[in-house]
Amino acid sequence: MAIFGREPTLDEALSVLRRRLDEKGPLPKSLVDLGQRLALRESPRPGGDPSLPEMVAAMPDAAAVIDGAGRFIAANRPLEMLLGAKVLGRGLLEATRSHELADAAWRALAGWPASREMTLPGPNKVVGALLAPLSQARALLVLRDLTEQKRRELVRRDFIANASHELRTPVSAISGAVETLLSGLPLAEEARPFVEMIARHAERLGNLSSDLLDLSRLESGEFRPEMEPLDATLAMSVALELVRAKAAEKKLELRVEGPPGLRVLADARALEQIFVNLLDNAIKYTPALGRITMVAEARGGKVVLSVTDTGPGIEPRHQQRLFERFYRADPGRSRAAGGTGLGLAIVKHLAQLQGGEVFVESSPAGSRFWLRFTQG
Repeated sequence: MAIFGREPTLDEALSVLRRRLDEKGPLPKSLVDLGQRLALRESPRPGGDPSLPEMVAAMPDAAAVIDGAGRFIAANRPLEMLLGAKVLGRGLLEATRSHELADAAWRALAGWPASREMTLPGPNKVVGALLAPLSQARALLVLRDLTEQKRRELVRRDFIANASHELRTPVSAISGAVETLLSGLPLAEEARPFVEMIARHAERLGNLSSDLLDLSRLESGEFRPEMEPLDATLAMSVALELVRAKAAEKKLELRVEGPPGLRVLADARALEQIFVNLLDNAIKYTPALGRITMVAEARGGKVVLSVTDTGPGIEPRHQQRLFERFYRADPGRSRAAGGTGLGLAIVKHLAQLQGGEVFVESSPAGSRFWLRFTQG
């Protein structure tokens, strides 16, 4: 099956691969450079381009070209070092013992770019694999060793989880002592502002450790969503009631709009936390007497759930990074509002674990955070 109605050139194949993998970030520059060099030299002759091995050898990443029978016809030294063996002339499955990689390679040979993250049984390494179909029934394979990166991520997650857990005990003790001081014990008037400051920061530390633990559980795969059809409008209304008192302090108007009976496939607890986090953000940044609107609607077999505010908006340069942990579009204002900088990162992970996506749109008239889920 050829996606171009004919065998694609290398330049066309890389172009398609770039589009297909856009959601995973840009292609490695080395892969793009190789594609440009090969595209210039690609030959229509049956024997192929005699410079192909030299082009692949110039790649800094582990790279190879596979023929229609699944055999390596060109491979560079980084790839052979990664696999721990000579591979030229050998079959992909024989050299890697990875059925997952072999399946991705056959898809590429059939005309479909592929991107996978997998563990290779032979060298026992975690790799990111990119495959692009080439002309003359060949495929380009690029492997990137992710083993050390994954190990560091695991160490980081464990450290964050352990540190957050250890913080909870002293923070709880400080909060309890401060509450006791403020609840009626004799306290010098000049000391009260300092005790109240301790209380505020102890609360922030408690929220931060709680959010860090939540994020660590999500990233480690410890959380398993229990998917079920839920009434979208009802789920929004329940979340809205949880923040109504906070919104009332700023006299904000709260609204829920959506057709009755619209069902979304989601985990009830996870969906509630998503809504509460988004509403909490909207309340923080919407001026007094503003409006926050939640909308549920069906679009093309999906359910779109949105939270829209009438706040000052978010500059375009910040929007792509809002869902990164600890990223703040306005650090000073965010800290003054008491945020931990983790709420939107938690929203993103919860949405993805339920097979959903989250997006943001913003202008000076306000911001709209919206999610797309499967209809229940």
